[in-house]
Formats: sequence, structure tokens, C-alpha cells
Amino acid sequence: MVDSSGSRSAANRPTHSTIQRDKKPILERFPKLGNVTDIEWDEVPLGSASSRIPGPTDYRVSGVAHFAKEDVRRLQQDYDWAPAKKPPAVVESIAPFVPKGAAWKVNKEFTSEVTGDIYTARFHFDPQGGMIVFDIEIS
Repeated sequence: MVDSSGSRSAANRPTHSTIQRDKKPILERFPKLGNVTDIEWDEVPLGSASSRIPGPTDYRVSGVAHFAKEDVRRLQQDYDWAPAKKPPAVVESIAPFVPKGAAWKVNKEFTSEVTGDIYTARFHFDPQGGMIVFDIEIS
């Protein structure tokens, strides 16, 4: 991931590249995301994860969730989406799945409902493409 200054930070560099397509782990943690038809996601540890230091590791989880047309309509009707000021930022391995030039939209209420205000997260909705790009920090 390239930060706004154009340099790579250690916290944003993936230590692996294992794209996941199993939606179950994401939907178990975030059931209010909705009725996802397909998904591509990856997680990378934040900071310097080390096996020498016990305890939980914080992760950054990024992905692209695809929705059926009826769910796209529901998302458009249920939330007042505003144009995003910036395109979605995701871990490097997910970037190829994020379409360039989409008219991204955001909604704080949707983010709050999906995360329960427990996680720092960003959700970018592309109604035309029928997808949401997500980036979530999990502790």
C-alpha cells in the first residue's frame, strides 16, 4: 500500500498474499454487511508481528464484496450515500480487485451498523458495479 506521501510503510506492506474467497469469516464477524454473493479479501498484520511477543496481533482486513442487484437496490434505498472524497485504500494484494474510476460512495451510518462502532473501518460503495470495498482494522 502506498501512503499519501508515495512511500511504503512497513505497516501497510503485506507479509503474505493469500487472497481469500470464503465469505463466511467476514460475514460471521460483520453479519450486517448484507447478502454477499462473492468476495475477495486478505488480511495483514499491523505493526511488527513477532512470535517472540505473546498476545493478540492487530490486523488490517481489506476486500471487495459483490452483491446481487436486489441487494444493491436495498443498499441504495436504506442509506443516504454521499460521494467519497477519496478512492478506497486497501492492502496491496486487494488493489487489483478494486476497479479504477468507479463513482465511490460512503455512508457513516452503514459503517457504524456493520462494525457496531467497534472497529475502525472504511466502506466504499459502487452501486453501478454492485460492490463494496472495505478496509477494517481488527484488534
